[in-house]
Formats: sequence, structure tokens, C-alpha cells
Amino acid sequence: MKQLTALSVAVLAACSAVPAMAQDNASEVGQVFVGPRIGLFGTDSDRLTLKDGQIYKFEGGFDSVYGGIEAGFLFTPKWGYRIYYDYLRGSMEGGDTASGDAFGVDVLYNFTENFYGGLGISSTELGSQTNRFLRVTGGYKQYVTNNMALTIEGGLQQSDEDLTEFLLQTGVRWYFDTPAKYTPAPAPVEPQQQPVQPPVDSDGDGVLDSNDKCPDTQAGYKVDADGCVMFRDETITKTLMVTFGFDSAQIPAGQDSDIRSTANFLKDYPQLNVVIEGHTDDLGPESYNLKLSQERAKAVGDSLVDFGIDKSRVSTVGYGETQPLVPNTTKANRAENRRVEAKMSVTKKTAIKD
Repeated sequence: MKQLTALSVAVLAACSAVPAMAQDNASEVGQVFVGPRIGLFGTDSDRLTLKDGQIYKFEGGFDSVYGGIEAGFLFTPKWGYRIYYDYLRGSMEGGDTASGDAFGVDVLYNFTENFYGGLGISSTELGSQTNRFLRVTGGYKQYVTNNMALTIEGGLQQSDEDLTEFLLQTGVRWYFDTPAKYTPAPAPVEPQQQPVQPPVDSDGDGVLDSNDKCPDTQAGYKVDADGCVMFRDETITKTLMVTFGFDSAQIPAGQDSDIRSTANFLKDYPQLNVVIEGHTDDLGPESYNLKLSQERAKAVGDSLVDFGIDKSRVSTVGYGETQPLVPNTTKANRAENRRVEAKMSVTKKTAIKD
């Protein structure tokens, strides 16, 4: 038995030493295989035999050896069957031996190109006792030539008398009229080195095209890490100041240019509306001055409309003498307080230049 165990180990080592080969179970379809096998058989401790009128038990464990032959046929790349016959010799308690036969049929299933399983029925006679078993096996197959494969296989069988027994075997299979069962695995193909492209910055903004989210930046502007122009907020303020003669709401000659400039500013920023504020000095009744300031504001507002500003964007208000620009203590100061003014501001994004 020690020799058989050593042989099983040797066959397993041979399978492991065979170089990995590309297998194709489809090439076995329609082909017959046949070959010898040898193995160890583990009897159930409840198996008894009668010899010379005496009842014996077997030693237990892998206490039996066997050798036999199998033949099979694969009818799809996954499914096939085999039949087998084995001659068994087991060691009984007391040092005596008993011999017998096992034969059966298995349905085979290929899980992969190397691993397979089997399910079948077996009739095992050892000594004087014969039993029928349901047998489950699993094995590994490795080709060593075009027509020969080594196998190692383990299995378990269960009888209707509640006997559970084990087997471990190695074998050789020859395939008849079989096309080449393997081809050497192709050597790995070294990927061709693609020429390294130098980094490109098409718009010259200092950010490579691979990272540039604004690829057509105009030269001369600062950009961020994504290659996009950087902006800052810029507030633009426009002030309109028109002064009037004493007790007058008529726009003096020469001040139309300031009003025109304000109109152009409003055209540049159509989102802006303007409030025209009218004022007076402190001479005269307060109620009269309030009305006069309103008339002055309206005169400038109408002038902006004349210069093309939509009337809805212009509003006017009069404050009379309540908001002097300077103290009404001198004639010159009073002249400054007779005024119309407007303040406008807008914030816009301005590109930052290098």
C-alpha cells in the first residue's frame, strides 16, 4: 500500500510539473478514451465479510487497494459518460485479506478544461458482501501529449445499507483518433511602445491642452489652473451735476454735454435705472423751493429721455432746501446748492491682464 501511495503522489507531482497548456474540451467530442487506473479504497467500518465460516471486519481507513480500467465518451464539450471495472484487495482485521470487484457507470461533467466531476452507480463486492452504491467523484485532468492525459480523482460512495466509503485514484487516459488536444499557450505579446507625445499648450496660456478647459484663451490675460481667464469685480461710478440760475428750472447753456454723457453711460449699462434729485438754496418759502426742486429734476430727466433713454428708466424727486451741498451762508454757496444731481454705479467683471 505504501508503494501505491507513493505512486499516487508521483502522478500528482507529474501533473503539476506539466507546463500549462491551452485545452479545448470541444476537441474531445465524439472521441473515445480508455486507460488504466489504480487507487486506494477506504471501507466503511460497518462492512463485514464472511470467510471460512468466520465474520471479519476490515482494518478501516484506506485499507484496500485496487486497479482497473475505464472507458468513456464525451458527447458535448461539457457532458459525457464512462464505464469502469476495478479489482479490489482489502486488509481485514487479523492480517488476512479479501478480494473483490467493483464496476459501474458515471455521468461526467467538465467544470473547466481541467476539472471535472462525476455522478453514477457502482456495484462493489469485497469478500462475501456485495452492495450497490451511489458514487460522486471529482478529478483533475492534465494532458501530457496530444493523445494522453494524466488524472487524479477522489470520490465518495453511499449505499442503501448506509455504508459510506471513499476512494482516491490516479490514472491515464488515451484518446483515439483525437485531434490535437492542446496547443502551447501563446507567448505574451509585448505591447508596442507608443511614441511619447510632447506636452502641448496650443493657446500658450501656460496650461497644457490635457488640462485646459478653455482652450482658446486670448493672449495677454491671466488664467487659472483650468486655463480660463481670471476676472475681478470692477465698480464704475458716474455722477451727474447740473447747477441752475436763481429761481430757475431751465437747464443752463453749456451743461447739455454732462447730460449727454450720462445718457451714453446709461446706454452702455442698460441694467441701470437713474433717480434725478433736485435741490434749491434757502431763499424763498420752503413749499415754493420744494416745487422748484421738482421742476429742476424733471427738466434734467426729460433731457435724458430726449437723448434716447427710455422714460421708464428715469425717475425724479425734489428735496427743496432740505439737503444743501454746502451751508447757505454766502452767495457762492447758494449757487452751488441750486442743483440737480444723480449718482450711478455698476459692478462688472473685468479680465485681468498679465
